[in-house]
Amino acid sequence: MRTARCVCGQLSVDVEGDPSGVYACSCKKCQRGSGSAFSYAGQFKKAALKVSGEHKAYRDTGESGNWTEGHFCPACGATVFSLFQNMPEEAIVSAGCFEDSSFAPPQILFWASRRHEWLKLPDSTQLLDTQPD
Repeated sequence: MRTARCVCGQLSVDVEGDPSGVYACSCKKCQRGSGSAFSYAGQFKKAALKVSGEHKAYRDTGESGNWTEGHFCPACGATVFSLFQNMPEEAIVSAGCFEDSSFAPPQILFWASRRHEWLKLPDSTQLLDTQPD
């Protein structure tokens, strides 16, 4: 069992097992949303998530025309999980919200064309200049 928590601890997500995928994204929206140079997250079955605590959602439409929805704590503002229109059975959980320093490195960096020049990732990370729909 893994637990992801917001900064203040009010919002948490429990998931069992390992993620089916781990990715990072350097699109400008992920940079602004994370307050960092990229987002970093694991993909899990939405049905396997147990969400505890109050959360609000921010929905945005991406370049593909599909919406993404970030769920965040209304007290501290940390985004803990996200839902994507084009992945209705999946949920994305922010890797930094887990207290697991052994969380897998990203398999893919989406929007590598927009990454900060200093950003280096493991050689095993696939760099994609954009993001498929």
